[in-house]
Amino acid sequence: MSGWSGAARGARGRRRAPSRAGAFPYLNALAFALIALFSVLPLFYVGYLSLVDVKAGQLTGPFVGLENYKFVLDDASTWTAFRNTFYFSSLSVVVATLIGTGIALLLDSDAPWTSILLAATVLPWAIPEVVNALMWKWIFNYNWGALNALLVAVGAIAKYRPWFSDGPTAMHALIFAYSWKLVPFVVLILYAALRTISQEIIESAKIDGAGTVRMFRHITLPLIVPALTVAILFCAIFSMRAFDVVYLLTKGGPGAATTVLSYYTYAKSFEFGDFGAGSAVSVILAAATLAVVLVYWRMLLRADRNA
Repeated sequence: MSGWSGAARGARGRRRAPSRAGAFPYLNALAFALIALFSVLPLFYVGYLSLVDVKAGQLTGPFVGLENYKFVLDDASTWTAFRNTFYFSSLSVVVATLIGTGIALLLDSDAPWTSILLAATVLPWAIPEVVNALMWKWIFNYNWGALNALLVAVGAIAKYRPWFSDGPTAMHALIFAYSWKLVPFVVLILYAALRTISQEIIESAKIDGAGTVRMFRHITLPLIVPALTVAILFCAIFSMRAFDVVYLLTKGGPGAATTVLSYYTYAKSFEFGDFGAGSAVSVILAAATLAVVLVYWRMLLRADRNA
């Protein structure tokens, strides 16, 4: 009896298997539909808005072709936002890459304190963007910020300083705050790459008398170039679309000193109510980001061929 019941259960299990397998095409179709609904369609809608004259409170407007693009490209504020974006992104990537590389090399040394350093390094990456921006807003606060208190205590400055009242100072404060968020990403990628380097190569170099600098220059660096290129690529993409830190710390000020393209898109759309011009700026930002991706992708392919 038990044999018959076992066989029956096995037969029922075999009959149910095709129904589960047959559900996968429907699940795939549902996944593609969700992607189209929440990713592809909004992109097409933004592209459509950039070609019409639509203001706040409207869903559509008269077709104007490329007039929105002409309007924003003739606006000096757009080029100021371009320059600020280029400077902010470039310096953020450089700072994050240099600091991240140094920390990754320290972690690869296998010193007893590396586990503590790794935990402290990963922590900023786990903090949400808004929380990170608010934390730095409190640190840079003029009246009771921790940075002013620390610098006055050690005698670096004589009195509290309003960090966001001066254009260059505000920009570099933004870059520092955002780089702090990018560093863990660089560390994790490069640390993983460093752990894949064969110890036999390292030992052979040490036997041949290679010092720390020569070993990094001629062995370590060439082997981690692909990972380094990937880290730089993603950091460039992240920094080009940075918005939270700009919005919460400076709102593009003082004046337009820290207005980057992502915040400029927000200002055009929601502060000035010109969704057509704001959409045109967002399309331009997407095109600039794609250009950066293509350049770094070519660099990555070239590095793979030379490896």
